[in-house]
Amino acid sequence: MSERSGVSVASVKYYLREGLLPPGVTVSARKAEYDEDHLRRLRLIRALLTVGGMSVAQARDVLAAAHDPAFDRHTRLGVAQYLLPPHVTAPPEETAEGAAWRERRTEVLALLRDDLGWQIHDEAPALDALTEALITLNSLGYETTTASLRDYAHALRPIAENELRLIDEHPAIDEAIEAVVAYTVLYEPVLLSLRRLAHEDVSARLHPPSST
Repeated sequence: MSERSGVSVASVKYYLREGLLPPGVTVSARKAEYDEDHLRRLRLIRALLTVGGMSVAQARDVLAAAHDPAFDRHTRLGVAQYLLPPHVTAPPEETAEGAAWRERRTEVLALLRDDLGWQIHDEAPALDALTEALITLNSLGYETTTASLRDYAHALRPIAENELRLIDEHPAIDEAIEAVVAYTVLYEPVLLSLRRLAHEDVSARLHPPSST
């Protein structure tokens, strides 16, 4: 299994000890057999720890939810995404900063859920990250209006729909969660890089370099 996965024997044994990887079928006192399901799980473990930057405890929580029959597919994929960084800590509630933070968060949630009809959980970590980013922009004098947020949301929604369609092409839950991690973590630099390139293009068109 180590040879096929590229994961060292020491790491495989560590994942077995930590309960991330289920044991193989025992065939003798010092030998066990592993199958394709173990290889898929091993790939997922590496994605959670290496790409997703999760702790072993967080990865264990994701794996537990992935195979808990009490959870539907949406919840299983959501647990994985919710544990991916960044995680933002709100200012203390009793402070002025905390009150302003909660007010802005409520406004953003109302826009996305009530205005646009997005189905978003109250405790979504990305909502906290978005709130912090908007407050930081405003503190530097860059006003972020509801209309501008709506425009960004409309632009990003088709991208999310396409990615979820691709993720749903993986019916096996371990493969689907691995895809969630990849599209969330690895594709974010793609989106950011394309945005910067678009800035360059638009700027060149708005301010054409003078010909010499």
